[in-house]
Amino acid sequence: MKNILSISLLLLLSTAAFGATFLDSVKRMKWGNLDVVWIEDSKFPRFNAAIYFQDGSLSDPFSGLTSGTFDQIASGTSKESQREISEFFDFYGVNLKNSVTHEYSVYTVQGLTKDIGPVMSKVCELFNDAQYPQKELFSYISRSKSQLKNLVTSHSSLADRIFRQISLIETPYAIPVEGTLATFDKLNPNGLKERLSELNHSKKVLYLTGPSEIFKLKEIIANKCKWTTGSVSEKLVLKKPSPQSAIFLVPVQGANQAQIRIGRYVIPDEIKGKYDHFSFLAGFLGGGFTSKLVQELRVKRGLTYSAGAYVSMQRDYGRAGIMTFSKNESAAEVISLVRDIFQDISAKKITPEEFKHQQGHQIGGFAFGFEETNAFLSQIMLYDHQGRNLQELVNFPDNIASLTPEALSQTNLEAFPWDRMTIVVVGDKSLEKSLSRIRPVRILKYKDYL
Repeated sequence: MKNILSISLLLLLSTAAFGATFLDSVKRMKWGNLDVVWIEDSKFPRFNAAIYFQDGSLSDPFSGLTSGTFDQIASGTSKESQREISEFFDFYGVNLKNSVTHEYSVYTVQGLTKDIGPVMSKVCELFNDAQYPQKELFSYISRSKSQLKNLVTSHSSLADRIFRQISLIETPYAIPVEGTLATFDKLNPNGLKERLSELNHSKKVLYLTGPSEIFKLKEIIANKCKWTTGSVSEKLVLKKPSPQSAIFLVPVQGANQAQIRIGRYVIPDEIKGKYDHFSFLAGFLGGGFTSKLVQELRVKRGLTYSAGAYVSMQRDYGRAGIMTFSKNESAAEVISLVRDIFQDISAKKITPEEFKHQQGHQIGGFAFGFEETNAFLSQIMLYDHQGRNLQELVNFPDNIASLTPEALSQTNLEAFPWDRMTIVVVGDKSLEKSLSRIRPVRILKYKDYL
């Protein structure tokens, strides 16, 4: 025990110094009306520009519009074809990617610092002049449909998709960001251009990493991107999830395993001021081989290979959940054991050794999570979106070190109340009998969620 405490103390001292350096490294500035966050990184002559749009799929009149807008933004302009645009970025070794959530979207550009001028000028051209040619759009729609139809071959991904829709059914967040089989055919060039125009005029923040040469971007963005920045989007107010009385079984022919998802959505009032508590709980339950779920389900009983847990938050909602799988014949046993684990933690049936081990594990791994500057950037972006102070990020090791088993038990009660847990199982139809001993079973058709 003394060794564990000594190691934790050393880690706290090192992370305290890390925290001070981290806060000093974050520079905030204004380029006209555009908010800019910069972390200087001169290790390599590369830059990373992440454009945050406070506008996501919640604004879509139908599912998949914002995702399609970003996915196909490089499919052609009035001057260049998709092939020519692709060859341009390949020549400069540029990495382009986008991420769309319900609440916000991010478009990221990574390349060599010496190429900032031509690369970012081309990116601005895409945002100003993307035409979304019908030929390229047709191919995109066909690929997207095929990927969704093939989801039945990936039972884990299918379970994730259905679980999200079922557990968030009372909220606007249940609608898939990436689109559905029914909505892909609604995509058309005019609709995509209109959505791009809305994004160009939405509130945005530019997050940057790289050497000081990156400031060449200021003039390029001002003269060529022609972005404006809108007002802050209104917050949504959700009610707490309703009690659940059924297990949702999704039969898949030939399934030799059962994918199990257990969880619910979380409202901001439940987690406000206790982000670190919930983060610690997620790690304690499913954060690696020594976590509670893995030890109980895999090590002691051999019922699964892996089990994970999460309590994640955006701005106006969050999700708490458990992900695991098992043989069909042991699926009901796994669900019952998860319930018992929740009850044991809530009843403070936690050994001092496993609690201290998880404290050391999370404190020790804290700084390693930011070995790359881009990881800093992602965390800063999330904290800004949530409206949190970055000092909270720095305080994480101290907060975890001060936690008690009693606090963990209370957090578990708040995050995983069994009567509000949505349970979704993707597996063989024969599971209905064994699962019905836990809760009444409702049969769902997986095609209804594609």
